[in-house]
Amino acid sequence: MAKSSKKKVQSGGFSEKKYIRERVRNLPVEVCYYIPGWEESGETSVLVVRRHPQGTLTVGAFLVDTWCTGVKDTWYVFSIPQDEFDDILDRFPPMEEIGYAEVHNLILGAVEFAEEAGIAPHRDFALTQFILDEDGDDVPLIEYEYGRDGRRCLCCGSRLEASRYLPALEKNVPGEYDLVIEDGDDDEWDESEYDFVE
Repeated sequence: MAKSSKKKVQSGGFSEKKYIRERVRNLPVEVCYYIPGWEESGETSVLVVRRHPQGTLTVGAFLVDTWCTGVKDTWYVFSIPQDEFDDILDRFPPMEEIGYAEVHNLILGAVEFAEEAGIAPHRDFALTQFILDEDGDDVPLIEYEYGRDGRRCLCCGSRLEASRYLPALEKNVPGEYDLVIEDGDDDEWDESEYDFVE
């Protein structure tokens, strides 16, 4: 997922993080974007954009794995002008606009699906979740199918990456998931010989 620098604290003691936790949900959602095709790939990047009264934008970015791990990565940029947001958008593969209710349910549903297997969202989701509306009756419920072909499917680029998730999967859903190592050596995978990394 494309990255962007994060501003931490501005002059005068103003805290972006405090503003996001306490006030950003009061801003209107301007637009949401996503990378289509997640039903086939199991993964998408989502941008949720809120507009400040002065016209600047706060953006939450979420890399969502709908097959197993939920929110794999997330970051934000705070109160940027439109041209800076356009530059961020250009760093992603082609994205399409999508309604807020769709991305709200997609993200939080993926988080819940992952947590059922003991996998927590990316640590920065503790903050960026506040860029999403609070989950409640104000947002229409949309149900999505998670997993691949009715099973969890952990797709990783290496055995080291897989080791971050396998202990939780083995503890909470043993035998109820598939594993794909995308560096090409998954055919040689033998869990009995693997030292899990906590």
